[in-house]
Amino acid sequence: MINTIYALNIRLFSYHLKTVHLTNFTVHHLSIPSITNYYQNLLGSYKVLDSKKESINLHFREDFQDILNSGLANFDLIPNFKSRGTYPTALPPKYKGFFYPQFLNDTYSFALTLYHPQKPGKDEIVFSDLSTLKPPKNFFTGTDLNSQEQTAEILSQAFWGSTIFLSGFIAQHRPDRAEKLKSTADELLKQFLGIDSLEKAPPFYQSGEFLGGYLYEYKSNFQRHHNGQILILLIFDETTTEKLNAIQWDLPEILLYDHKNRQTFLDSRKEYQDSQERIKKIEKTISEFPKNIAATVPPDLSEQDLKLLKQQIKNLLESSLRYSQRIRSLGTFKNTIEINRQNYLDTLSRMEVKSESDLGIWRDKADRTFQRFQRQIEVDLVYLQQEERLLDTAINTIRGLVEIDQAERDRLLEQRIQIIGVGIASGAIAASTSPLIFDYPFTFPKLKNQGDILHPFVIALLLSIAVSIGCSFLTWVFLRCRGKRENLQKK
Repeated sequence: MINTIYALNIRLFSYHLKTVHLTNFTVHHLSIPSITNYYQNLLGSYKVLDSKKESINLHFREDFQDILNSGLANFDLIPNFKSRGTYPTALPPKYKGFFYPQFLNDTYSFALTLYHPQKPGKDEIVFSDLSTLKPPKNFFTGTDLNSQEQTAEILSQAFWGSTIFLSGFIAQHRPDRAEKLKSTADELLKQFLGIDSLEKAPPFYQSGEFLGGYLYEYKSNFQRHHNGQILILLIFDETTTEKLNAIQWDLPEILLYDHKNRQTFLDSRKEYQDSQERIKKIEKTISEFPKNIAATVPPDLSEQDLKLLKQQIKNLLESSLRYSQRIRSLGTFKNTIEINRQNYLDTLSRMEVKSESDLGIWRDKADRTFQRFQRQIEVDLVYLQQEERLLDTAINTIRGLVEIDQAERDRLLEQRIQIIGVGIASGAIAASTSPLIFDYPFTFPKLKNQGDILHPFVIALLLSIAVSIGCSFLTWVFLRCRGKRENLQKK
């Protein structure tokens, strides 16, 4: 069993998004002072600066906002870096390193490299000594315990993730397959993390040829591991080192696109799960519709049922808005993955030219993993759009019930008004003719000694009723003719 590695290199990468747009329309900005404080505290907790010797002055650029406003996509966060900040380190002895922070498109990029100079006979590292090189906890969490609570929360929300890239020489001939050295990579991983079982490490993802050596990737595409993702490159000759040095300044960018796409996919899954929870609440609301509606007795709904349905319409409309926002977010996630996929491929092509190598193991990731992310989001979108139609149907159904019941109530109210109106009109007629009762004695025809005509009160009452009936009939005829004419005009 191989238990030593030579000329070890440890490359640490960490990323934070500058502006975080949450799905509830909340926007958080990670300021340059906040991220520089995080970087300085991270370097301090890692103890990579040798206090006994002259170290670099971590003076971050003051013209950050001016450069950002100029539209320049990528730039260094520390100006006038010579050799990108090479300096001696405090742990362990004989190690050197350089710190290279950048702003890439929309993200703060932290890149720290520790390396053991290649000195034959003096650059051997035993696996059991690797645990002293493990980064501190705040590297993996992306947050700073010394920060204010609000700043720590923004750091956490803006954190894309971290990558550790370990590389070094193995004292043996290159085997024909990467699988033959997987146990060596596993042991190196366990010793570096200081764990006794691979179950505590990021899961193994893939292995293959990379720049003439063998690359082993440990990460999960479907959840963020507390140790981030770890890459181990076992090297067998100097050619691999030369090629790796040729592309090392491109590593922060290509790993950024990988982190972006994975985190975007994880965010899409969270949105999908939240949408599932919301649709369950919607279905529960639908199931609570009044079940004892009497179709033969108008109105069908009681006052309490009608009030409940009106409230349900308001609740479902609010749910419909939130649901539409989540569908829109999933569409945005899908487009974001495609943009990062293209950027990833462009960067990879540039790296292949510089290294004069075929980086197929990473090109397959764009064709396999990233497109798989997109296909899953497409499936989620189809399902959620179907549920959105169910939601629209539920809203329209409740609204229809309320409108029908309300129309029935309006019709009954109209009938009551008509009945009351007739009574009032009749009372008015009786009241207007009642004086005749006292002005003239009652006479009835055909009765002896009582006259041959009706009493004036009876005549006035009958005449008033006849006029009312006649006017009502003429009004009904007029309204009916007007309705027919309007229907003909519509046709």
